[in-house]
Amino acid sequence: MQKYAFAKIYKMNEIRLTSARKAILEHLEDTSNHSTAIDIHEALQTRLPSLNLTTVYRSLEYLVKHNLISVADIGIGSPVYEKISGTPHHHLICHNCNKIQRIDHSIVAPFFEEINDKIGFKVLTNHLVLYGTCKGCQ
Repeated sequence: MQKYAFAKIYKMNEIRLTSARKAILEHLEDTSNHSTAIDIHEALQTRLPSLNLTTVYRSLEYLVKHNLISVADIGIGSPVYEKISGTPHHHLICHNCNKIQRIDHSIVAPFFEEINDKIGFKVLTNHLVLYGTCKGCQ
């Protein structure tokens, strides 16, 4: 997708894209890291000096609710956000060294399907986080 082409798509789907929401989406598209609300607020201060942290939290809540970004708890004390790409991905986090390893959805998709087949529960998450011990710490 062309960079920042999301604005046109969201307009077609009647999603209100305020200046704060647009700036947050652009920030998350430009970064490859997970960002906390505070990280996002600090990153956008020069661009939107009047943006307050409450607006950032409300905007993030709106964007998560409309499935435009994902939120996850990766054990750092604050939720982290990232843009939703075409294919879901998941994370493995080492409890010893805090290394975060990204894994493709194809690895956990059979697990989600088995839960649905055996229990009748459809998993809706697009961002699974599993904690354990990485190969280097074992």
